[in-house]
Parts: sequence; C-alpha cells; structure tokens
Amino acid sequence: MDDEEQFIRITADDIAEANRLSLSCPICASAVENNVNAPALAPVVCANCQTLYHAACWEQNGSKCAILGCGHRQARPYGVPAAARLVIRHADLPVHVPRAPVPNGRNQQLKEQEKRLQQERARRDFWNNLVQNILRAFGWRR
Repeated sequence: MDDEEQFIRITADDIAEANRLSLSCPICASAVENNVNAPALAPVVCANCQTLYHAACWEQNGSKCAILGCGHRQARPYGVPAAARLVIRHADLPVHVPRAPVPNGRNQQLKEQEKRLQQERARRDFWNNLVQNILRAFGWRR
C-alpha cells in the first residue's frame, strides 16, 4: 500500500478528545450552553471522559455516559473542579502582630528640633505682622 492509500486509524483516545472538545450533547445533539435558566438544560460533564451533556439528557440515559467504552455513572456540574481545591482558613495563617516603631534617640531629637523651628517661625510671623500693622496704622509703609 502506498502512503496515499493507508487507512486512518482512530483510537479511543481520539474519540475521547473529540467528545471533550464537542459542545453538543451526545444524546440530543443540541448545543450545550453554560448560561441557561432551565435546570434541565444545565451543563453536566462525565466525571470520567469529560463529555458534556444536558442534565436532563444525562438522566434520560440512565444517569450514565453514552460514549462507547465509557459508561461511567457519575457526572458533575460543568465548571466545578473535579479535584479538591486548596482551602486556606484564617487560622492556618501565621499570627503577625505589627510592633509599634520604637523611636530612637536621633528621631526624637529631629522631632523636637522641628517643633522648636515651627514655634520660632510662629513667633517671628507674629512680631512681623504686629510691626506691619503698626506701620500701616501710622501711614508708614515698609
């Protein structure tokens, strides 16, 4: 046989992959959609081969997979992870109590120096304003 005349071999894995990629229900051949209002049309997936079904079609087929060679009897809602998720509770986290910063001597000195400078500016501004007001009162401008 030439390369052109060789038969294509379809394996069970090929069929399973095609079923996973299909968006049609194997029972009714209608599209399986995620956003539906009717619970009967809600998508479910075979827990074994991952084939999509409508919930009602799964039940109509005896609550088992219709794919040849699968026949699995458990389905889960589509979009729900099959494996357990990692769950972290608040109690699992280490306790971290932030400590208030302890002022060192240099920081304290800088704060006190800044406070003195502000007080000196306030006094100087007070006296400058007082002198300006007196000069204006007598008609003398600086």
